[in-house]
Amino acid sequence: MFKRAHSDGAALPRKRTRSTTISSTGSSRAPARVTGDNVSIGTTNWIRLVRENKLLVDKTHLLLDIMKLRSSDIIFRPRRFGKTMFLNMAYDFLNVAETEEELAERKRIFEEMSVHKVDPTFVDKHCGKYPVIYLNLKDVRPVTLDQFRSKIARAISMVTDKWEHVISNTLRTSLNRIRGRLNRKIDNMHNSIDDSVMIPAELVDYLSEYYNAECIVLVDEFDAPVINAPNEIREEVRGYMCDLLSPLAKDNKKVRKFIMAGIDPVNFNTLESGLNNCEPYPLHKHSDRSREKASPYQFAFGFTEEEVNTLIDNVADKLGLVEGQADQLKRVARKWYNGYYACRGVRLYNPWSIMSYIRYISESKENCLKTVESGSASRYWLSTGDKTILARYFNMAGGTKELMP
Repeated sequence: MFKRAHSDGAALPRKRTRSTTISSTGSSRAPARVTGDNVSIGTTNWIRLVRENKLLVDKTHLLLDIMKLRSSDIIFRPRRFGKTMFLNMAYDFLNVAETEEELAERKRIFEEMSVHKVDPTFVDKHCGKYPVIYLNLKDVRPVTLDQFRSKIARAISMVTDKWEHVISNTLRTSLNRIRGRLNRKIDNMHNSIDDSVMIPAELVDYLSEYYNAECIVLVDEFDAPVINAPNEIREEVRGYMCDLLSPLAKDNKKVRKFIMAGIDPVNFNTLESGLNNCEPYPLHKHSDRSREKASPYQFAFGFTEEEVNTLIDNVADKLGLVEGQADQLKRVARKWYNGYYACRGVRLYNPWSIMSYIRYISESKENCLKTVESGSASRYWLSTGDKTILARYFNMAGGTKELMP
């Protein structure tokens, strides 16, 4: 496995093929597998990372479980837990390609991933087959209602801009009525919040007819507008979000899969009346409504211990560490970053912290040996967010002292 130390303790690096089998739901099994070489922190463009040979943990096999059933799913995970990366990967796999060359490249990429190793037919069946609407609400953090209207219109326009080449195609005369209705709302969405709220649902209607295919809808940071809205406008923002999301999630026969990701399950309870058919998947249990069914998202976000060990093993091979040193690096990672347990006692690690740790130890053998000797590491995750949500719920619960954000 590892080369034992010689007189100078060095060993020639070699490509690591060792892996550990993990399972998402018991049906889609794949080894803990990493691809690429150099670490990139903060980049969530999945296909770009693959093209640039950046270090990735391969989660593609989990697409098999997610695509098995038509459903509306809501995912709750902490910040920096890989939500955007996973949704980007799903988008890159599922979304229709503009050219045959683009589709061929995507298929080639995914045929080298674990999804193809688990099911060799899945890539041909599903890659590039669905129009995907990907709405990212991370920047919709309003202070006033006017600011909310402006920011939500900008987020929706980023979606419609991606499909402008399709919306503007007038050769399909059978779509003129839907196209005209959609274009009127797009033209007026910066002036009318009533128009902007209907655009995603209208876009689903148009794309499903245009491609004669079911749509996939992905919504990232769906709870950001409500979480960040001041008290005086929060109810109005919440009402808008229900009106925006409900037509996409509720019994829409043109939507095959609807997935929302956020961080605040408490906030979801206030939206649930409009999204009561959605299946919530929090970190700590399978699902509120299906306790016996294993979650298809159990391993989709965060790194398992097997994946962390595989990352560290790759560093050890690259730098020529001996086996005991690699084991100590794993103990340090477990001591400093082992902060989460998912359902069935699965131990999960925050990807931001782990990839920052991997970047540091992979920079030089000296960094590895310092970490081995000290048994300590850095607190990377603390600088990635604030305590606004905790402050709000602490104060709402009647905290004796005001907890300031």
